[in-house]
Amino acid sequence: MENKQRRWWVSGLFSLVEPGLGQIYNGQARKGIIIMLLPLLLLPGLLLCLNSSKALIVCALLAIAYYIIVVGDAVSNARRLGPEYQLKKYNKIAVYIGVIVLASLINLTLKGWIRSNYVQAFKIPAASMVPTLLIGDHILVDRHMAARNPSRGDLIVFEYPEDPSKDFIKRVVAVAGDTVEIRNKVLFVNGKEVQEPYISHKEAVIIPASQNPRDNFGPQVISNNSYFVLGDNRDRSFDSRFWGSVTKDKVKGTVKNLYWSWDKEKFSVRWDRIGMKVM
Repeated sequence: MENKQRRWWVSGLFSLVEPGLGQIYNGQARKGIIIMLLPLLLLPGLLLCLNSSKALIVCALLAIAYYIIVVGDAVSNARRLGPEYQLKKYNKIAVYIGVIVLASLINLTLKGWIRSNYVQAFKIPAASMVPTLLIGDHILVDRHMAARNPSRGDLIVFEYPEDPSKDFIKRVVAVAGDTVEIRNKVLFVNGKEVQEPYISHKEAVIIPASQNPRDNFGPQVISNNSYFVLGDNRDRSFDSRFWGSVTKDKVKGTVKNLYWSWDKEKFSVRWDRIGMKVM
């Protein structure tokens, strides 16, 4: 095989595209494969990041550090090899492209499996959950089976019953067998007033039940395998008061943490919300 110098910028670019590919380009195939497989081996531990906001931030910092170390290693090794580097049999464009395609297929499959069974990311596009969730918040949703059996007070993501192609986020206020009622904007479950420090009322006017169920609703008993959900921005939320309960099969999971928040109006990051646990 002929000698050909390893270009440091090519090695770094390859590592940015797919961690470990830069090492393969440098003739360190075993090292590159280990780098590619290591995140998969650590995946069960990374899923624990959902348990707290601090763990989420630590995991994010570790992921960034991992990327920097891998790219830095590839660049430094490429510089050290010099022009006397002897090409390996796998130092071919076709191999590099094959590695990228294979890694992409594995990542897509893995991401689909994780989204279906463990965690999925969502973006908040509307204001129905203000002040708990703001427009521009990005959240992580726990999709374990236990998380698909929410309790009162949990924030859930579910398929909108009238259009399954849309995902809604609301708070569970009543479960199967509960009797739910709203009197002049005040929520009652099983005849007892519910303390809701997280809600917001934007309008003082009280709408009678004969005109609209927003401020006066029920009483209504929640049927089996169903959940009655409301938005925290109570006067400006389209929820179970209008289209009924959410059945268990529509629930995708419970909201856990915020991992990013962007204020479009101020064109800035809401740094104080990143990593925040959603209550």
